[in-house]
Amino acid sequence: MLPPVQFRPFEEDDLYEVLRLANETLDESYEGGLFLHFARLYPEGFIVATEGEEIIGFVLGTIQRAYEARILALAVKPSWRRKGIATQLTERFLERFARFGVRRVTLEVRVSNEPAIGLYQRMGFEKKGMLERYYGDGEDAYVMALTLG
Repeated sequence: MLPPVQFRPFEEDDLYEVLRLANETLDESYEGGLFLHFARLYPEGFIVATEGEEIIGFVLGTIQRAYEARILALAVKPSWRRKGIATQLTERFLERFARFGVRRVTLEVRVSNEPAIGLYQRMGFEKKGMLERYYGDGEDAYVMALTLG
């Protein structure tokens, strides 16, 4: 039986493992400085999922303006997908920011990323628009939003 998954705040020692996970599982390329920048500005918006000592997923987001937060990145190792990790990471993100008075959370997602779109819709996010050629490879993105409480 596998040890239980734990969720905790990002720590700077996690950087290389989080960066490797992001670059292996997400379609964009990320640099460590970006993660550290957001971790220092909004530590409450950077949560990692671990199994033992291994980081198996993370969510990163910020407060955009008063009462609004934005999820910037969400990643889970392929072998851990479809086990509720992304849902739990997102729920923890939403709970944390709700405590800061955030009432709306937005994100962008590739129009081709049906599993992520389905996850967000099950959590109550709605498509609010489209950004044409949003990603570096020219793919469009849906803008999705969720109103809290």
